[in-house]
Amino acid sequence: MKRTLLVFLGISNLLLASEFDYGNGTFSMEGGFLGLNNKIDTDVSTYSLVTRHANMFGNFFYAYDLNWYDSDTLKQNQYTYNNLASNTNELLNNDATNNSGLTIPAMNYTLQGLDANIKIGYDVWHQDKDNFLGLGAIVGISLPWIDSTKSDSNDDNSDDDDLLGEFPDTKTTIRTYKIGATVNFQKSLISNKLSIYGLGSYAYQTGDIDNDYLDSSYSVDGTFQEYNIGLYFTPFTEEFKWGFLTLSPRIYATIGYKYSKWTVDDMTINMSGKEVSSDILDPLATEFTMDSSIGYFGLGYSF
Repeated sequence: MKRTLLVFLGISNLLLASEFDYGNGTFSMEGGFLGLNNKIDTDVSTYSLVTRHANMFGNFFYAYDLNWYDSDTLKQNQYTYNNLASNTNELLNNDATNNSGLTIPAMNYTLQGLDANIKIGYDVWHQDKDNFLGLGAIVGISLPWIDSTKSDSNDDNSDDDDLLGEFPDTKTTIRTYKIGATVNFQKSLISNKLSIYGLGSYAYQTGDIDNDYLDSSYSVDGTFQEYNIGLYFTPFTEEFKWGFLTLSPRIYATIGYKYSKWTVDDMTINMSGKEVSSDILDPLATEFTMDSSIGYFGLGYSF
């Protein structure tokens, strides 16, 4: 029964209002558990289904966004890897002369995945559907994965020179959940034809990171933040009444910029049933961040 109700509400919302966005920008990643002690970035495309603000029960509102990320290849050069290997040898008191010929190969990364968020709140100021300021809560889930492959452009002449021999292709799967606060506003600039809007969210984010080759998992806690600003344009804002039914159909376009960042503040590595805190592994640069800067264009409708 609950599942049927959720499906009905979802279909009803799509029939009444929805916005489809395409975005392109830069995705960056940095984190010691992947060997990334320097930031690397690449182009990323996003495909989103969005409802930024819809009122219900007076001044209460809801919003949601479903985002699919698809990145180009991120390449990590050998220098930063081998710098990490050198630090590891020093930490473990390994004889550098015995490991002088060992290197970690350059690696390629690609990221794909889903990020979904639901927001519920109350308009502390509400003039009409084009002029409001809302405060609320956000809950969400992120399900990206990172494919790692050995780069064809390694400088090594022999695979025997690679640390741990040949590096296999691996997949790192991330599952995180977030809860926090959000703010949502829109203000008319030219009548109700052109408006500026903005959204901001800050949340606690927790979850797990699994790597199939190492057969290990990382329990992570951190913060999520997102900022979104754009322009909303609609050429058609008529209102029609049929008895008790009133409809205000709109076809509109949006253009905007969105920045989001996830920072891991604490990590526990689980291997063979044992847990190691990130406090012990600080020399290995286990802090991890993922961020994206996206410019987007959208088309939507509402009734």
